[in-house]
Amino acid sequence: MSKLYLWSEFVVLFFVMPLLYFFELIPIHKGIPLVLVFIYCFVVMYNRKNISRRVFRVKSYVSLKEVAIKSLFLLIVSSLWVYIFREDVFFHLPLNNFWFWVFIVLTYPIWSAFTQEFIYRFFFYQRYRILFDSILVMIFVNALCFSMAHIIFRNWVALVFTFVGSIVFSLTYIRSKSLNVVFIEHSIYGNIFFTNGFGIFFYLPL
Repeated sequence: MSKLYLWSEFVVLFFVMPLLYFFELIPIHKGIPLVLVFIYCFVVMYNRKNISRRVFRVKSYVSLKEVAIKSLFLLIVSSLWVYIFREDVFFHLPLNNFWFWVFIVLTYPIWSAFTQEFIYRFFFYQRYRILFDSILVMIFVNALCFSMAHIIFRNWVALVFTFVGSIVFSLTYIRSKSLNVVFIEHSIYGNIFFTNGFGIFFYLPL
């Protein structure tokens, strides 16, 4: 596989597609590209011979304990932020549309968190390691790509939090060497946001 092909693939997947949707040049639902990119990435990785199945396991209790601690911190900080700056949406979804909230909490991990982590952590770090000399640069570029994917929400809060969140997810993935650990972490974070009201920045174009 040539570096030119990998760079071309990288630019199309992580920059061209988000920009096409940002400028509304592709007239299909915004969730469809995520599924299509996931299928493409899955096929690419499925055909690789040197991928260890260990990446799909939770290897240690310590990893999950760290995720739990970070999740508690995020719950407190993000809930305070929503209460102070957007009290009108504070825990709005579970209090006003309980069953829809249950639906989101149950389905979000599969249709969003897992697909994103497969693409932006598992696929990205396995596929493009050859293009970067430094893992720190790779983490930064990964955060930039992950933030770019959220420009469709058209607000700076989503961009900033996904950039920082991507760094957190990357560090979790690199340290744990487990897609499942970072998938669990992403799922918890997302469900915290959809519960305490912070999720308004991730499903409404402001």
